[in-house]
Amino acid sequence: MKRFLVVGDLNVDVVLTGMTEFPELGREIQCEDVQVVMGGSSSIFACRLAQLGADVDIFGKVGKDENGEIVLNTLRSNNVGAERVMVEEKIRTGVTFSLTYPNDKAQITYLGSIATLESSDVKPELFNGYDHLHVSSIYLQHKLLDSLATVFAEAKGHSLTTSLDTQGDPLNKYEKIWEILEHTDIFLPNESEAKAITGSTSLEDALGRLSSTVQTVAIKRGSLGAVGRTQGKTAMVDAIKIDPLDTTGAGDSFDAGFIYYFVGKSESLGASLRFANALGALSCLYIGGAGGRISEADVLRFMGDTA
Repeated sequence: MKRFLVVGDLNVDVVLTGMTEFPELGREIQCEDVQVVMGGSSSIFACRLAQLGADVDIFGKVGKDENGEIVLNTLRSNNVGAERVMVEEKIRTGVTFSLTYPNDKAQITYLGSIATLESSDVKPELFNGYDHLHVSSIYLQHKLLDSLATVFAEAKGHSLTTSLDTQGDPLNKYEKIWEILEHTDIFLPNESEAKAITGSTSLEDALGRLSSTVQTVAIKRGSLGAVGRTQGKTAMVDAIKIDPLDTTGAGDSFDAGFIYYFVGKSESLGASLRFANALGALSCLYIGGAGGRISEADVLRFMGDTA
């Protein structure tokens, strides 16, 4: 079995649901429920990948606080190896406040521990014994961004394959991205990110430009499904229609499904996109990015039910 290493953001999400309108300055609205759950793109990805049956460890930082304990306990309960997570007293664990509506969400993030991981923390020996490296949310990890291309190159020097999901850049600049993509085997943006990175107005052009640098590209399109390309071959899948409860982590779940099938099981591009698309949709039926403990059998059953 291949071993996966995830490097990146660890934080909690405070998820508010059941609002009937959007808040505005000067007035108060109410929600029906609030939950504090593990968040962070990297940690959600790691949990979903482990739920599917993969051997996964994660590396990052949390504060020595209650929110850090929530993160660590959730990782461990999902069979993610958390022994490499750095717990530091001088930092506070990051928090994202997520106002979740049926088809979208608004978020406010306190970076805290998310922005404290730096290149000097990522020692070359970290990659020993692993087969694949995944990194997410690079534009929230300010101290790691400048050296991430070197980190990826080091991983590939240790014979790991690499995957990346940038997530959105709050500044919409996507600095350093092409340097990093030179050492990336699998790139997993959504459509708006792919267009912003390439400066393209069309999906086809964005896919073509990214595929000229990265061997495998899988682009998430939300309600329009997903499209991917590897070694000149293109595949597309339609979205699965659902009534979402919480879209938090849907993209991270897609990523986990794709990596599990494409890397872990050496499945085809089309099969991997279909499986990833189904896991992303199924994740939206639970509160929190890693909620529901979704197994491979659950995804396959869901795919059969929605066929």
